[in-house]
Amino acid sequence: MLPDTKWTTGRPNIAPGEGLHQAIARVALLRPDAIALVSGGRRITYADLDRTADAWGALLAETGVGRGDVVPIVLSRGPELIIALLSVLKTGAAYALLDPSWPEARVGEVIELLDARLLISDSANRPAPRIWSPPRHPVEPPPTFRAATVAGTDPSNVFFTSGTSGRPKGVLVPHRATLRLFQRNGFARFTATTVMPLAAPVAWDAFSLELWSVLVNGGTSLIIDEPYLSSAALRAGVAEHGVDSVWLTSSLFNMIVDEDPGAFSGLRQVMTGGERLSPRHVGRFLGEHPEIALFNGYGPVESVVFATTHRITAPDAARPDGIPLGRPVPGTGVHVLDGGRPCAVGETGEICLSGAGLALGYLGDPALTAEKFADTVIDGEEVRVYRTGDLGAWDEDGLLRFRGRADRQLKIRGHRIEPAEVERRIERLGPVRQARVLARRDDAGTAVDLVAFCVPTEAGDPLEGVPRLLESTMAAYQRPAELRSVDAFPVTAQGKLDERALLAMLTDPPAPGGFRHEDPTVRLVAETFAAVLGRTSVPADRSFFALGGDSLGAGRVCARLAARSASPVPVSRLYRHPTAAGLAAWLASAGPEPADVRPDAVEVPLTPMQEVFLTRHLLTPDDRTANCLLLWSVEGDLDRAALQAAVEEVHWRHEPLSATYAADPRPAAWLDDVPPPALEELPPQPALDAGIRVLRETLSARLEPAKGEVWRTALVEAGTMTLFGCVVHHIAFDGFSQSILARDLAAAYNGTTIDLPEPPGLAEARHRSALSRDDVLAQETQLAKEFDGVPDLQWPDAPRQAGQEPGRVEVTLSPEILAEVDALAAAAGRTRFVVLLAHWASALAEVTGQRDFAVGVPVSQRADPALEHAIGCHITTVPLRLRGAALDGDPELLGRIVTRAFATQEIPLRDILNRLNRPRSARPPLFQAMFAVQDNPIPRLELAGLRTAFLHQPYIDLPLELHTELWPHEDGGLRAEIAYRPEAVPSRVATSLARCFLDRLSAGPRS
Repeated sequence: MLPDTKWTTGRPNIAPGEGLHQAIARVALLRPDAIALVSGGRRITYADLDRTADAWGALLAETGVGRGDVVPIVLSRGPELIIALLSVLKTGAAYALLDPSWPEARVGEVIELLDARLLISDSANRPAPRIWSPPRHPVEPPPTFRAATVAGTDPSNVFFTSGTSGRPKGVLVPHRATLRLFQRNGFARFTATTVMPLAAPVAWDAFSLELWSVLVNGGTSLIIDEPYLSSAALRAGVAEHGVDSVWLTSSLFNMIVDEDPGAFSGLRQVMTGGERLSPRHVGRFLGEHPEIALFNGYGPVESVVFATTHRITAPDAARPDGIPLGRPVPGTGVHVLDGGRPCAVGETGEICLSGAGLALGYLGDPALTAEKFADTVIDGEEVRVYRTGDLGAWDEDGLLRFRGRADRQLKIRGHRIEPAEVERRIERLGPVRQARVLARRDDAGTAVDLVAFCVPTEAGDPLEGVPRLLESTMAAYQRPAELRSVDAFPVTAQGKLDERALLAMLTDPPAPGGFRHEDPTVRLVAETFAAVLGRTSVPADRSFFALGGDSLGAGRVCARLAARSASPVPVSRLYRHPTAAGLAAWLASAGPEPADVRPDAVEVPLTPMQEVFLTRHLLTPDDRTANCLLLWSVEGDLDRAALQAAVEEVHWRHEPLSATYAADPRPAAWLDDVPPPALEELPPQPALDAGIRVLRETLSARLEPAKGEVWRTALVEAGTMTLFGCVVHHIAFDGFSQSILARDLAAAYNGTTIDLPEPPGLAEARHRSALSRDDVLAQETQLAKEFDGVPDLQWPDAPRQAGQEPGRVEVTLSPEILAEVDALAAAAGRTRFVVLLAHWASALAEVTGQRDFAVGVPVSQRADPALEHAIGCHITTVPLRLRGAALDGDPELLGRIVTRAFATQEIPLRDILNRLNRPRSARPPLFQAMFAVQDNPIPRLELAGLRTAFLHQPYIDLPLELHTELWPHEDGGLRAEIAYRPEAVPSRVATSLARCFLDRLSAGPRS
């Protein structure tokens, strides 16, 4: 059944039909001494706010401002801005907040569109007929001044958004559109005790959410003097001012969850939206802050701020179709239509909105207003609706679900962008015959920036001057991060623009320069810049923003530097000192320099494989591909205290588990005695499946090896048994370590650790190459020649399903099949591994139709017998290039390739890639698939007096696109498990590979 789209409100705290300024005046009358605004050391009461706005309103009225006018305001976020917009409303006019960072040309364009008689600004250098500057000294309102009485349907303000015509669109909204949201018993709780930061861009409708939700309810607005709300500012707001509510774009929410999740502590409610939410980040937030209400908010500016909201719960983060958009907010009707027909539950249609939240229309564009705000007959009643262009569907629970866009419109960091507007600008300003603007997306499918592909007017016309011209006419979030000249646009077989082919042209070469500066603080900042930008190095004298950094990247830089320096690093400081050298100088003057050494710790260099894991963690902190998960079921009376003691004993027994893995001052493991993890006990679950799910969710949260959090343990009661699990970061762990961990935990629990051999320490266990420098150079040259030009694997019908967990297909190789495999291996003088790899590679070639590709093979580096008792990362990955006859299933030929490749295992993969100089890609470099025969012992947790079983678990995430691993089966055979990333590999391809592999092995030995 469809949800009821009628609306109701709770006990009114806002008089029906009043205006925003009238609601504030009523609060000032009832609570004159309550604090309305906090800005730095300033405290402004409601009485002062209302009285000053009256005084300024009287001065504006004297200039002729009144009903029917729209007054643009260009002021920085601060008390004067709030007083100015209130004073405009008190004249009966509407306001339009313009961002001070906008180029003058854009400001002038907007003022022309508004046909404004004056501009409120504290700068005389603005393109306007007349500048009105706020008084610098207190003024009192004249006794004769009376604020205008307005109706809820009268205009209150104009928001500007992107337009397909190449010019911004002005969305004119009435007072009631904003006020409808903040009635009591609405979608969230806003009261006189609410304290909320005011940090959104002033020209955005989220600014209205942050400001009016507080002021019309008598709460306190904390004005943030930063480009946006950083985690440091959030922490300070909670600690110093009692901030309890916050709005964050989903990108900013993700950034704080990644970099400083503890910053949310103390909040009562968090509202997020603006873009599709990341279930991974939502899940982590709810896991760490279950007491905080988290709301997803959806709505275009044409239905102010929110049209729907949803209180997010933990199960929402596991839904395959993402976080719901939710249900209508008060004063809003939500309709999913196919033309004019309401869609049934589960049927996709266009999301259309009605009710008090709708804008009055587009300023100066009656044709577009009539097109987008149409009268539609719904259930026999004529309703004025706004057609959003978003696609959605109702689910069985009456929740609205997002299904994409019907046009090209997109959002970047919450800002709505029409690529067509950017294209028209480029074509008008530059020597460009045709432009196409596309979004560059991250692994989760979120648009992170824009790229413009341009066909020059004449061949060879330079584009160097175009970015500067765009800077002078467009807001920063609209400007492409990269302009690429192309001779012509590629098209598909159907004659449509091939966007995938265009995006494939992009490369991002490392910036020149490197970490050569001797100053440790400069080096720290430069390394942090590089990690956030995804580069290998950055020069110390180049601006972070010129290198491709954006506002959220700046937040990540500051959060990481704050964590390293143990003192806040405001985002505004990075904007003022955007180079590594400049920010380092400020850091040095603001507090102690970060230490270049750890005086009480022992340093052990990392292996190349460990450096890969650390680099991946630093570049993508939320990456979970290195989380190694182990679960056991336990039947009987488990002694919790003994298990916790066993965890602690194993932690101190194996140095890799108690080390910190850091990149500064050089990549190393530091033995600085990190405390052991607590054994976390989760709420009981009714059955085994539910227990496994909860345990996986808990253990899936990211680890922090750079902070010494290498492993985590937890248990949960599930029906009649207990589940015990742990997760260990791959930087300190490998497949062989699983059985050692299980054995040592059991021995510690049973009190028999004294019988175990002493494991070697980190320094003793480190694998050391015996190759000379000449040998290394020779092997690097050989490998560069071998892998030159190797193509990436091309998966048939590659899907686009970002954000899903890895898929898995299993087949069983019976003992009879293995016997035939071993016979073939003996006849060819090769190993079982080579025969299995030969048949798998042949199957992969058949399924993909590709006769040349590379695959990765993990190789153990535990030749030292002492390592049989050591937990740690003692592996490397060897690439194999397979082509031609090597893909025909001949084990003898493939064996020669494997032998030659294994002889070069001392050469790190990064050195091979550096020699090849392959273009950067979002896909895994060199090889996208891996093959492994896991002949490690099963990790048996044999606890005295208890029955236990190891529960093999699928991977949390995959570093490559497809993994094939063969595990021992209880019947003496092997279980072939093919795990794949759904956003890269179709499920039918993985299934076909599994069947083809099994069919080839079942056909019997072949020579």
